[in-house]
Amino acid sequence: MSSKKFIELDPPQYLIFQRPFNVPRTRILKVKNTTDSTIVFKVKTTAPNNYIVIPNCGEVKVGEIRNVEIKRNISNEEFPPDFKCKDKFLVQSMKIDDQEISRFSDPKELQTYLMSKFQEIDKQKKINPGDVKQLLGEDRLTCVYQLPNETSAIAEAGSEELGSSRESLSNTVDATANVTAPVNVDTTTSSASKAVNEDELAAAREKIKELQQALKGFQQDQLIQDLTKNSAANARDVKTTQVKKATTSGKNVIPVEVVAIVALLAFLIGAFCF
Repeated sequence: MSSKKFIELDPPQYLIFQRPFNVPRTRILKVKNTTDSTIVFKVKTTAPNNYIVIPNCGEVKVGEIRNVEIKRNISNEEFPPDFKCKDKFLVQSMKIDDQEISRFSDPKELQTYLMSKFQEIDKQKKINPGDVKQLLGEDRLTCVYQLPNETSAIAEAGSEELGSSRESLSNTVDATANVTAPVNVDTTTSSASKAVNEDELAAAREKIKELQQALKGFQQDQLIQDLTKNSAANARDVKTTQVKKATTSGKNVIPVEVVAIVALLAFLIGAFCF
């Protein structure tokens, strides 16, 4: 049994993002209420780390259209030309009584209430899927990464992408609407590669720090050795100079005892002769 249809999406099947992603890429998803009562919606994705959705849930009055901004985050990852993006979006919708939402004057409080309401119906879907399908609408979208000047990206996505969308969307999580508070779920090759690169970068930084510390220690040891050698050389030079001075002094000075003996002999010779 297929789920109820409460909304129309524009675009209806594909979200095309043009590569490269060195700048943010944004698509506008239009959500149109096709029922005779107010509906509420919630956006889920298989790759919450790759996208920011504003708003990720909200209300749409009868006959109105709500614009949802889906922004592809900046990434330095390079994708091959034939890369097939496997990111999916799921837009859930259901009817709601106007009085149920009119009691919320703060948009944040209303958003919190709607998120909890969808979480509760997700739990009920696991218990009574048949009954919930009459209350909950689900529309699926596939992301396509398109090269500049490329026009055949949608055709190349093929029926295989659409056929596998239902299975892959079983792993969707609520799309985040807050850049500063991303959901800590990593289900894509892109986000996994990004995490690996960050780990490698952190390890490289630690290795650089270790090498810098080792170089600093080597330089200090070398400086100490140089100072020790210079001090030893200076000490040898001082000792040699002192020895030379002592030797020179010994050659030029006559001891006092010799002078006294010579004077005594001269006195005695003079006394006997005269």
